[in-house]
Amino acid sequence: MKITFLPLFLMMLTFGLSVAKDSYGQELLNKRLSIEVRRGEFREVLSKIEKNADVKFSFVPQLVDSKERISISAEDETLGEILNGVFKPLRITYEVSGKYIVLRRSNLTMLNAPAMSFPKFVIQDVNIKGKVTDSKGEPVIGATVILNYQSRNQIVDKDGAFTFNNIPEGTYTLTLTSVGYKSLKKEITVKGPEVQIDLLMQEDNLQLEQVVVTSSGSAKKKIESSVAISTISAKQLSQRPPLNSTDMLKAIPGLSVESSGGDGPGSVRVRGLPGGGYVFMGVMEDGLPVLPTGYSTSPSADQYYKVDLTVKTVEAIRGGHAAVILANTPGALINVLSNTGGAKFGGKVKYTRGLSQNANRFDLNLGGPLSEKVKFNVGGFYRADDGIRPPSYRANEGGQIKANLTYQFKPNSYIRFYGKYLNDKTAWLVPSYYSYDGTGQGKALPDFDLLKEILATRDTKFSLTSPDGKNMNFDFSDGVHLKSLAGGIELKHVTKNEWSFKNNLRFQSTKSSFTGSIVTAATAYKANVKYYYLDGQELSNPTGFYTGQSLIGTTSEDKQFSDFLDINKQIGKNSLSFGLGIHTYDVYMYSLGATFNTEIKNQPRILRIANNTGNGFSGVNIGTFMDGMTTISSATVSDEIDFGKLTTDIGIRADRFHVKGDRLQNSTPFTNKTAFDESNSYMTASLGLNYKINEQHALFERATSTYSALNISNYSAFNFNPDNIKDRKVFMSEAGYKVNTSKFALFSSLIYARLNNIASSMLIPNTTDGFISIATFASSRNISAEVEAIYTPNKNLNFRLTTTLQDSKYTKYEVTAPANARPDLAGKPYIWSGNQAERVPNYITELSASYTYKIFDAFASFRRIGKRWTSPSNVYRLDGYNEVSAGLDVKITKAIGLRVWADNLTNSRGLTEGNIRGDQFLLNGNFEKGSLQIGRVILPRSFWTSLTFAF
Repeated sequence: MKITFLPLFLMMLTFGLSVAKDSYGQELLNKRLSIEVRRGEFREVLSKIEKNADVKFSFVPQLVDSKERISISAEDETLGEILNGVFKPLRITYEVSGKYIVLRRSNLTMLNAPAMSFPKFVIQDVNIKGKVTDSKGEPVIGATVILNYQSRNQIVDKDGAFTFNNIPEGTYTLTLTSVGYKSLKKEITVKGPEVQIDLLMQEDNLQLEQVVVTSSGSAKKKIESSVAISTISAKQLSQRPPLNSTDMLKAIPGLSVESSGGDGPGSVRVRGLPGGGYVFMGVMEDGLPVLPTGYSTSPSADQYYKVDLTVKTVEAIRGGHAAVILANTPGALINVLSNTGGAKFGGKVKYTRGLSQNANRFDLNLGGPLSEKVKFNVGGFYRADDGIRPPSYRANEGGQIKANLTYQFKPNSYIRFYGKYLNDKTAWLVPSYYSYDGTGQGKALPDFDLLKEILATRDTKFSLTSPDGKNMNFDFSDGVHLKSLAGGIELKHVTKNEWSFKNNLRFQSTKSSFTGSIVTAATAYKANVKYYYLDGQELSNPTGFYTGQSLIGTTSEDKQFSDFLDINKQIGKNSLSFGLGIHTYDVYMYSLGATFNTEIKNQPRILRIANNTGNGFSGVNIGTFMDGMTTISSATVSDEIDFGKLTTDIGIRADRFHVKGDRLQNSTPFTNKTAFDESNSYMTASLGLNYKINEQHALFERATSTYSALNISNYSAFNFNPDNIKDRKVFMSEAGYKVNTSKFALFSSLIYARLNNIASSMLIPNTTDGFISIATFASSRNISAEVEAIYTPNKNLNFRLTTTLQDSKYTKYEVTAPANARPDLAGKPYIWSGNQAERVPNYITELSASYTYKIFDAFASFRRIGKRWTSPSNVYRLDGYNEVSAGLDVKITKAIGLRVWADNLTNSRGLTEGNIRGDQFLLNGNFEKGSLQIGRVILPRSFWTSLTFAF
């Protein structure tokens, strides 16, 4: 009994699995659907069946004449009946494998096939068995393998295996295709009873064969689209773990990314347009904006989303096409897409240890089916660390949880419920002091090193009374702290006549605080003045310098509602799209400012000067007040016309901004307010062309006319003046060349961008070591080139190059210093037209490489940032700097992976900014070597390790 039980069990299990597979295939063929096609091409007919029945066809292109015309008129018929009606006249047979339907030419000789029995075929001598893996040895599940014998196809199973039985001896060609991988052709010789072959598919790293959705909503491969788009997959994110949300964007050409603020708000300059933060760049999560485009540090879009294992991919659209997709987004747009659960249950757990900053982080993602029509995904992260420049308190702590549930009620139609809770606190790394030596590098002072140390005070808790009488408590250790709760519903439905409707809505409620400071000016200790700590202790004969700091103490609440509707329809050669959207942003923000003094040393203490009383703060003022709502109503229409090799893409967008709120009168009694109610309408038009020379080469061109709108922070400004309002227009054009071969891929473009009438201000020193803000208008133009290339000389070695060349200049920037400016400046005109735009490097290039050997995968990158000017006056230039990173992956088992890596291996001291509030006038640009200057350097060298378990 013990001997026979195991074989019997295996027989029953095998029989059960085969019955289950046959049962699923029969259930698929019994699906009922309606379809109407009149004289359609073979591929068009299959595409309609795929959309309506939620299946995929696998076949060789030579299976049927491309000129063959087919007509179908089916009303509530089974899929099997429809397939028989289509394929029988064409002498095509089919086989169901999961959701795939494999097509073959029906030309085998049948021998005595009785009715109601399986056909018997002539048995051949040779079987072909193969395994398909990627460069890491992972199976390429779902890949299609085509053998040029009787149009035979197979779908690779979960182990990467496929089999062709009964193949005559001879020479054949295997063709392999899979999403995210380059197509592969392999000549094989079939001889003997069995042939075993291992095949390796190279990743399509630029993903030029990946299907993207253009402004018309139609699916196009990147090489067929006029959209400049970069895709960062979850695998690429794992290979290059970002230090923060902004750091992730360094992989995208055309973006000048400054992530030297640590996990706090970052800054991105897009295609040479002057203006940092996220002024010209939009951020979306799962197709909806996390914040209206146009804001800088507070609020900052990069604090509203976090990158973890729940992220499936990140799409970055550069240039004018972004303006068609999202309101007020002339430069670029990123869309962070979440996992939504697969056909099988699975997940991943990761533990990350930051060896340089006592960091511990846990990530989790899992998902899969709950039933045949319901699937789920849930995940998130939690982290805590001391910070790369540790303050006297825990720098970063918090996490998020994301979840979604999808019900597919019919093929290509679903409803999805999703939600997110984010509670994360980060330290903002402020600019500090360095010793000027003329190199543009952040040289350490004798008693302070801004690369490794921090000017965040250890005296963290304090209370202030605001000018309007409020008693407010602050804590520097709370840093940038955001709590956000969001939930939404996404619904997609495809009708019988193939109209596609997709509606995505989300409500988001956020509370945040920002407690930080900015250093202002260094002052030498004086022998005849006494200095005290807050505990009353007197400093003993201090020498050198202390510094002034300016408080930023902000609290805010915002509620956002977004609802976007997209309607798509393919009519002949035209792919039409219509869209409607609304985005409301209801915000209350109140910020106090004040001045205080600290030592210039690591984790300094607050100083009392000449008076041993008080908390050290003075000059308390209201820095920011916003109370109101922005409503953005949008409509879009676009059309993509397919002329064969040439594709045109036309998009038009209309946006109406309604901004309503109260403007505080920032004077005694600090409670009077002036209501404002402003409405403005804007248009965007974009035209794209793509010419596909052949399967490997293509040319594209795009031109866009759009705008940069004012937001509620502009209308809420204390010194708001309607005379200072002008239409801000943006024009951008680009042309490029794309290549996608088996070993080399390229996406390159030349860009011209023009920005008119951007509201700006010039900070001019006054007579009391402060600054006067003078409003002005500036215009600029940028000429740039972007290159993204991949070279894979063999299966183990991969090179990636991204390069951006930029020439960004102001075409108009003029102001006259007022009479109350510093005496040597007062009354002088300053004309900076023709100067380079500040903080825009003349080039950015990154070369990275990876090499795989057995269970090891080594990777390294070299990044070079070119020269920049610290201010529009162009009196102080920051020289270029390098960043080097490297790491090693070890695949311990199929499920367990270990990674070690390091960032900024050479401990580069590159400055990302100088004294942006004074460089243009500071000593008129004449800096003494050894003098204290203000700047911010990149993050120091750090070492990391992570352990991942996949199941």
